[in-house]
Amino acid sequence: MKIENNLKELPLTKSNPKTLESLFGNPDIQPMWVADMEFQIAKPIQDSLIQRISNSGFGYEYKPDSFFVAQKNWYRTNYGIELNKNHIVFSPSITTTISVLIENFTSESNGIITQPPVFMEFRDVIRNTKRRITKNPLVLVNNQYQIDFQDLEEKAKIENNKVLIICNPHNPVGRVWTKEELKQIVSICKANDLLLISDEIHKDIILFNNHFTSALSFINDYEKIVVCTSEAKTFNLCGISDSIAIIPNEDIKNAASSSFKKYNLGRTNALTRVALEAAYKHGQPWLNEVIKTIEKNINAIESELETSKIELIKPEGTYQVWLDFRKVYKDSKEMFNHLTENSGIALNAGHWFGREGALFMRMNIATSEEKVVAAIKKIIKAVPNNI
Repeated sequence: MKIENNLKELPLTKSNPKTLESLFGNPDIQPMWVADMEFQIAKPIQDSLIQRISNSGFGYEYKPDSFFVAQKNWYRTNYGIELNKNHIVFSPSITTTISVLIENFTSESNGIITQPPVFMEFRDVIRNTKRRITKNPLVLVNNQYQIDFQDLEEKAKIENNKVLIICNPHNPVGRVWTKEELKQIVSICKANDLLLISDEIHKDIILFNNHFTSALSFINDYEKIVVCTSEAKTFNLCGISDSIAIIPNEDIKNAASSSFKKYNLGRTNALTRVALEAAYKHGQPWLNEVIKTIEKNINAIESELETSKIELIKPEGTYQVWLDFRKVYKDSKEMFNHLTENSGIALNAGHWFGREGALFMRMNIATSEEKVVAAIKKIIKAVPNNI
């Protein structure tokens, strides 16, 4: 199945001229920052949406049994998980779910443990709920990020810390945590009665024969686990798709559900339901081609950087690459301004993911190999004294 890379001009967040001007100082800069794809969605999803729109009544809808059967089959086939629909809470977004969980199971000023450099919206959620960020920074060893388990244990033992949020695969550094690493995380949470929230939105983009293990695999060992996920990233449906929280623990699930009902969240959206059901049933061949393209793009970047001082932290998952500029620049803001102005490519500054990301940049490569190669060449050329 061929993936198409010829999206028409759309009012996308990443290419909004006002946003680009505000963040990068140039409304015409080439956007390779926001984590969405430049591939057309799979043809079966397009066809299902067109058919649904042709039946132009849009009254209140529910998710039929066929949706849950398709979803259950997807999770069984791809993750080895027997999904129970009674454990699912539908949510507008993962950050919405995390906010609800934090407000239900912690108090103001309680500590929430994160693992920076990490998705910046975790920080925003914690601050907006008036909780305290507790950092368990990842450690870069031999060009691979690892968890500092000794530090995590120390932070978990502090009584004021109540929640650990992990990202698997990790955004932005691209690690896919192994079963052994996850087992150790769960063990620490269990020993210290921490609520474990696992953001698994990138779970389908697993690269180079790495293997994804969901935190749900450990639910028989420890019940205070919530998995927040979505197929929005997987099938390029971020503009219409919602997310789910999978919560096997009945008390946690009931508390979260009550909050969602209070604010009338999680109502079925007709197009979301149709798109996801079609994706679950017919989207795998398209996804396989996307993964092949991402791997080709990573290999191409690796080849281009062979004689460069820029280093690639090779991702195990996601469709983003984490670029290391520490051998080139000494100041993070100087790096961002110089590289942005001289390359004409808009990348996420690493320090947006926490100060631990300083002197790194995140690049979205969910596009054609030609575009990725042209962009990395511009970045290499823009770097001073690079060769």
